[in-house]
Order: sequence, then C-alpha cells, then structure tokens
Amino acid sequence: EIIVKTAEDPNGRLVLGPNEPIFLRTSDVFTSEGLSVLDDLTQLTHLHEPAVLSSLQNRFDIDKIYTFTGPILIALNPFKAVPGLYDEEILKSFITTKPSTRPHVFNTSNASYRGICDRHKSQTVLISGESGAGKTETTKFVMKFLALAGSADGKVTDVEKQVLESNPLLEAFGNARTLRNDNSSRFGKFIELQFRPSQDSGVKGAVQGMSGESLRLCGARIRHYLLEKVRVCEQQEGERNYHIFYEACAAAAKIGSEKVYRYPQILSKDRVKEEMDIDLDGFAELSKFAFLTRSSCKTLKDVDDVEMFERRIHAMQTIGIKKEDLTEILHMIAAVLNLGNSKFDAPPNNSEGSMIMAECASSLAAAEKLLGIQTGDLEKALCHQTRITRSEKIRSPVNVRQAADNRDALAKALYGIVFNFIVHSTNLSIGYINDVKLFVGLDWLLPSQKLLHTDKSEFERKESLTFSGSNASR
Repeated sequence: EIIVKTAEDPNGRLVLGPNEPIFLRTSDVFTSEGLSVLDDLTQLTHLHEPAVLSSLQNRFDIDKIYTFTGPILIALNPFKAVPGLYDEEILKSFITTKPSTRPHVFNTSNASYRGICDRHKSQTVLISGESGAGKTETTKFVMKFLALAGSADGKVTDVEKQVLESNPLLEAFGNARTLRNDNSSRFGKFIELQFRPSQDSGVKGAVQGMSGESLRLCGARIRHYLLEKVRVCEQQEGERNYHIFYEACAAAAKIGSEKVYRYPQILSKDRVKEEMDIDLDGFAELSKFAFLTRSSCKTLKDVDDVEMFERRIHAMQTIGIKKEDLTEILHMIAAVLNLGNSKFDAPPNNSEGSMIMAECASSLAAAEKLLGIQTGDLEKALCHQTRITRSEKIRSPVNVRQAADNRDALAKALYGIVFNFIVHSTNLSIGYINDVKLFVGLDWLLPSQKLLHTDKSEFERKESLTFSGSNASR
C-alpha cells in the first residue's frame, strides 16, 4: 500500500490500496513573472486528469482562459471582462500567414482562415460545451475575426456588417436567460461563411508551404435546428422567455398609451440607417402577459431592455429587413403574447366542451386582429377539432385542457414561423453564392445535440478545427 501525506493536513494520512492509482504531480516552475503555466496540455510531464485540471486552474487564476490540448482549444468562461483580451489590435496581430503557438480564439480562427487560403479546403470550427461555457460569445469572436480577415485592407463592406449584425438579431429571437447563463442560445446553428479570391490576393511574407493568398468574405448562410419552442409557453423559476418579448414590452411601456415608438430614442441618430415610427400595437407592460410571468425573473443585470430593443431594430435595418416585414414580425410576436392570455371554461351544460372566458375576450380579439383573422374564427379553431373522413368533415368540441394545449401549440408554431422567417430573411439579405465552394463553417451545438450532415462526401472534404468550452470550477 501507499501512504500519502497532504499539505492540507500534515498530521493526517491517506492510505491507497494496491489497486488504487496514484497520480504524480507536475513540479511547479516559477519564473520572474510568477508561476509558469504551459500553453499546451500535451506538454505536461504527467498527463492525467488531475494534472490537466490543476494546469487549467493555474491558468484561470491569472486570467489565461485559453489553453491548447493539441489541435483543440479549451476555453474557460471567466464570467467577467478580461481587459485587452479581444482588442482590435490583438485581433489584427493574429491575421498573419505564420502559424502562432499562442492559445487564443483568434489563433484558431486564423488557422481556419489560412486553411481555405493556403490549402483551398473548406474548414469547420466546432464550438461545443455545456450551458454557460461561452459558446455564443466564442461564435461571435470567430465571426468577427473572419469578417475582418476577409475584408479588403480592413475596410468592412455591407456583407461583413450584415454577417456581424446577424448575431444580435438571432440572439433576440433565439436566446434567453437560464439559471446558468443570462444569454443562453436555445437553438443550434451551422453558419457557412463563403470566401473567394480578391483582386489583389498576394500577401508578402508567405512562409514555406503557405501561399500567402488572401481570400475575401463574399457570402454567408445560416442553418438552424432544435429551437426550444416550449420556452415560449413555460419557463422554470429564475429563467426568462426569449429576449425579444421583454424588449418589445419595455419599449411599449416607455411610450405608455401610444402605440407608435419613434425610433431612435436612445441610440444616436447618426448611427442608425433610418429613423422610423414602429407600430407596437398589441404590446404592453410585461406583467400583463401570462407567458412572461411564469417566473419572477423579469429583467437582466446591467441590461436596458429598451436600448436592446433599438439595437435589434438597428440589426434588422443593417441586414436589410424591410419596414413592412419588421412590422409584421412584431405583430406576430404580440399575437403570441395575447394568445397566451386566453383562458378556457366549460360551457353551461357541457362539461366536455370549452369556451373562452369573458375576461380573456379582449386578448383573443387582439390576437385575431394582429394575425388578420376574422372575429370568432380563432376561438372556434382552439375549442373544436375536425375529423375528416372519406365523405364528410366532423367537427366536435374539445375539453378545457385540450383547448389550452391547442393554444400553446399554436403559440409555439407561430413563434417557430417567425424565427424561420428571421433566418430566411437574413440569408436572403446577405446572399449565398452557389458557385463559391470555399467556406468556413461554424458549428454550434450542445453536447446533447447531434448535427446531421446530409452530404457525407462534402463533410469529409472539410478539415476540422475544434473548440471545447467549459465552465470554470471555482
């Protein structure tokens, strides 16, 4: 057996049995800068789980949140801003033809960019991790790097702007507060950023084995999957619904009884593309909506929902969504909220039927108006079911519980349609060029999600670079 004395308890003893493993600790090396920490875990003298965790903890304590383990980059979420880590000067320093050994999200981003430039092979960056690991922010940093690296002489064109503004727009409709993360993405996505040679593609200083060619960002396409639509109707205590609901309600509360929001009121007029009047018919203070009061959490720390609402409008304008479509999107969102206020009761002398409660009639009427449905049709659809046989249609009432299920199902379906429309409009505005075959793919998914590639041969032609994220265990 082996007897171990620990620093925490010098007088105590730990006895390890004959079959129990003992993990040797890598000796700490101190330099003039303090404790020396390895940039790559594969360089550890003793490579096992305790040594890996100890090395990551030592790096985390001095704000070094990125660590290589071979070709994989591990990112620990610091849950705070690390000064100077993502400055534009730092970003530009990684745009080089020479490979770097410094672990950073921009380094892996540059590796994928050089892969398409030098080897002319499409790349995929896989960003995976548990909730709160930092996948959403990492995706934005990778897109920011590729947009700047793929611009001509650092001049950002409309394509780059639209690609970057797609992030806050999708976050509004697809992100929500969870118990572990204030801005948790509740859907998976695969983003393809297309590149093609620029007119002056030669770059001086190309190293051996690398062409030094520079490619230009020319198009993009977003594919999404597994949107958590159940969140529209139900949230557990401490969580929130999707951001856009609260932001639109905050804007409506700011203007009071008026239905028109004069944009902008917080953002600088010099920054926005166009001043406009936004129709917020159907919205009100968030406490008036059942779908937003399932949880006591209504606001986010250090976040102004009205300012975020204006940022979402700015993102829609930048991407190129028309004012008419913007209005229809908000009408659909308001319809979902008003639909959620519908409650049902059994009619007199019919316990197996259902009808809208009188106190909810105004909310249902507002939903019908916003959806362009004739008065009474929505109640008929929610409180009845139709069976179609070979010769006839049989319409029969449903009970109160089934009517409530119909309401929730319709609300989730409506929201899913809106989200699909947002992604579709974004793709149309940015543009996907079918003739361009080189792209960098950003694959964002939770560990429990699996991305199915329909074209296996296309997937095998890609080279893969990987991020792995984890919460810091302090």
